[in-house]
Amino acid sequence: MPDSTQHLPVYILDDEQALTRSFFLTLKSFGFEDVRMFHDGREILDLFSERESGVLLLDLSMPGMPGEEVLKRVREYSPLVQVVVVTGINEADTAVRCIRAGAFDYLVKPVDADRLVTTVRRAMSHASVLEQNFRLRRKLLTGDLDQPDIFRRIITQDSRMRAIFSSVEVLAALSAPVLVTGETGTGKDLLAVALHEASGRKGRFVGLNAAGLDDNVFADTLFGHVKGAFTDAREARKGLVEQAEGGSLFLDEIGDLTPASQVKLLKLIQDRVYYPLGSDTPKTCTARIIAATNRDLEAAHQQGRFREDLLYRINTYHIHLPPLRERRGDISLLAEFFLAEACSELNVSREPLSPRVAGLLASYGFPGNVRELRSLVFAAMAGGGMAVLEKKISDLTGIGLVGTVTAQRNPDCRSVPWRYPEPLPTLEQAGDMLVEQALLTTNGNQSKAAAMLGISRQAMNKRLKKAQRKC
Repeated sequence: MPDSTQHLPVYILDDEQALTRSFFLTLKSFGFEDVRMFHDGREILDLFSERESGVLLLDLSMPGMPGEEVLKRVREYSPLVQVVVVTGINEADTAVRCIRAGAFDYLVKPVDADRLVTTVRRAMSHASVLEQNFRLRRKLLTGDLDQPDIFRRIITQDSRMRAIFSSVEVLAALSAPVLVTGETGTGKDLLAVALHEASGRKGRFVGLNAAGLDDNVFADTLFGHVKGAFTDAREARKGLVEQAEGGSLFLDEIGDLTPASQVKLLKLIQDRVYYPLGSDTPKTCTARIIAATNRDLEAAHQQGRFREDLLYRINTYHIHLPPLRERRGDISLLAEFFLAEACSELNVSREPLSPRVAGLLASYGFPGNVRELRSLVFAAMAGGGMAVLEKKISDLTGIGLVGTVTAQRNPDCRSVPWRYPEPLPTLEQAGDMLVEQALLTTNGNQSKAAAMLGISRQAMNKRLKKAQRKC
């Protein structure tokens, strides 16, 4: 299979036409798609710009413009192009001078085919990395998307999400695995679909939720089996790897894989070869692998629950989706979208999102993220409309329908639902109740409660210890 970087052009600049023709045929026979021949440095410089990328095979001894001058100008005006000097000048001083001027490598004629191809591939790989970095920087600076419609399923106006979209467009052209992390309900599956669509791959997008799968089921689902592989295998069945041929294979909840399944996945990523159950005939994996998890895989590795080598393999590129509480500007936008969706599906009259409900939604931490917001809106619309939504979110936030807080306490130091009677609570009392409500909202998860309140975990611990002393 040709290397994924071989789509970049290779420019051959040498006044010996027989040599350029020989290099041309050699590179084409090894799978390089775009090979171009030139015999004068002045004509090739007109083709280059700051955004040009690829590899230039450059002779030094040429009429018109000397090779070292061409090298100097290419490095100045086309920094993404990698220059490999191919010359009959076997002088150390000249080689050192060219390398210092920015040449990727220096080859002395005659050059055999294997060495030529190996060097061009290394230079091409480096050029490809530089090109991706250049595109990523440009996208992050401008915020422009080449294919905005690909992200239509992800409703957002958040600048960090826009930056993630730009990264996805850059990564889409690569074939290496991508790891998508984020809390439950942040939209990791939607981002994986967008990554697949942006790639333009001809094959299908195929997904698998790995949570709860034992090793046998995982292997059979992923690799398929031949007829007679086991007792109930009456017919051969294609696995998901084969179904995703030439496309993308999405493995969700990757952190839940058993140790044995982790080994199988590692070998698939590493060797790009797999065996259907009951078969000794290998098949090649051509799918791009996208993994996702809501777990901290680094912590899981430290605890001995996730293989380090697999972590490095799937984490070639990493995208982290922020929780909804960190992009509060999207909450009303999403709520409006889900309201329209719910009213359409349930065939009920559309009600506008009131400012009060919008404020209540913005005050809630949404531990279940976008998925929880959607479920909340749909449940409310199915159960009675905007008044039900207001009641549900009021119950979740602890903010009563009259919108108030109380400083009253139960004997066990837990606050009652908030209201604003007289007298108002002190700031210290209000702070204690906010901490308590955040812990109730997150089911006692101190890290999430601290993040919801915008304080550190250490500050949360101090407040809790202080509250215990009060009791």
